[in-house]
Formats: sequence, structure tokens, C-alpha cells
Amino acid sequence: MKTHDLLLGVGIEEIPDWMIAGALEDFRRRLLDALEKLQLQQGVEVEAHATPRRLVLFARNIPVKQADAKEAVTGPPVAAGPGATQGFARKMGVEPEQLKKVQTPKGEYYSYTRKVKGRLTRELLREMLPAVILGITWPKTMTWTGRSGPRFIRPIRRLVAIYGGRVVPFAIAGLKTCNLATGHRRLGSDRIRVSDLESLREGLRQNFVLLDAAERRGRIEQGIAQLLSGTSLRWR
Repeated sequence: MKTHDLLLGVGIEEIPDWMIAGALEDFRRRLLDALEKLQLQQGVEVEAHATPRRLVLFARNIPVKQADAKEAVTGPPVAAGPGATQGFARKMGVEPEQLKKVQTPKGEYYSYTRKVKGRLTRELLREMLPAVILGITWPKTMTWTGRSGPRFIRPIRRLVAIYGGRVVPFAIAGLKTCNLATGHRRLGSDRIRVSDLESLREGLRQNFVLLDAAERRGRIEQGIAQLLSGTSLRWR
């Protein structure tokens, strides 16, 4: 089956650093759990990244639609008579002869196995992604649109959701999804056009933000080493 990749980014005000790792893993797990419930998780790989002002997930190989399925629908008891049988057959859109008799703990019933067409993934993502985002567990949360509004660790300022190169439309607290990321608060642009993880990573880099934690750490260690070069000081 054909697949597409999903880029999901939440731009927020600064998160306390000690909360980031746990929240990012919870975010990743919630997305995988949601895909599993929709029977879309097979073969999916999710990469997670964070900075103090953003959480990012990139899910590879999500099927474009659910697989078709079969559903057994139990109708009236056989003893109910031809009227009930015909009514159930009409409801299923078939002739009474196409119904099957099945034995249940309550007796013999009519049954029909119908085909359930799988839904498009884009529609399902639109419905479930707001709950995935707002479901992230935080030690404490706040509201920013009033008491009845959503709660999060900090106000959400940007939502990026792109599946198969196209924006997945939904909104949280009146904020709509888009394909524009935000760079460094003072040095970068707030309109970085993105379509996938690599375009996000490179766009942020050009706007003074390093998405990968390991790269940020390496850059900091390199800077410290340069500062200490030629001195008697050592860094551990």
C-alpha cells in the first residue's frame, strides 16, 4: 500500500529543560498509540526532536488509508420470524437468503458479514492529532485563552502538520496548522517554509536553530574547548 510521511511540530514558549525529554517521549508514544488504534502503525517509524521552543515528530511510512475490513453484524433471533429477518436484510442492503444463522449463548441468530471500507489517513489525522498534542503529560500546565481553553505547559504559538507534502488542517485554541516554522527568536525568520524533516532541519539551521540535540551539545563542547584553549583550565 502507498505510504506518506508525517511532519508534526508544536511551537511553544520556552519549556523548562528538565521537562523536555519526558514530554518528547510521551508525545512519540501517544502518536504511535493513536496510529495503532486506527490500524495504521504497521511499518511506521517515528523520529523525535526538541528544542526549548518546539517539539517535533517525523513519522515515516504511514499508509494513505486504512485497510478494508470485514465486520460481522448480528441481527434478530431466528425465532423472531420473517418480518424481523427481512427488516435486518434491508438494513444490511442484501436479500434475506444472504444472511447466515449463527449459534450464540442466547440462541440462534441471523448474522451478516459486511465489508467496511478503510478511511483516508488524512481525514483520520485531522481528527486525532489535536488530542495527541494536548494529551502530552506535563508536571504542570497552564491556560492562555481562558479557563475553558486547552491546557499545555506553555502557550502554543505555531502548529506544523504536513502529511504527504500537504498541510493537515486542524486548529488548537484557534491556532491553525501551517507549513511555516519559526527560527531563532531574534536572529531568525518566523516564516520558514517546510515540507518534511530535512527541510525543517535545514531551514532552522539557516535561521540559527539546531534541531538535533546531539549536534547542539557538540557545538557547545566545541565552543568550550576553544574558550579554554591556551589556559590551564580543563572541562569535564
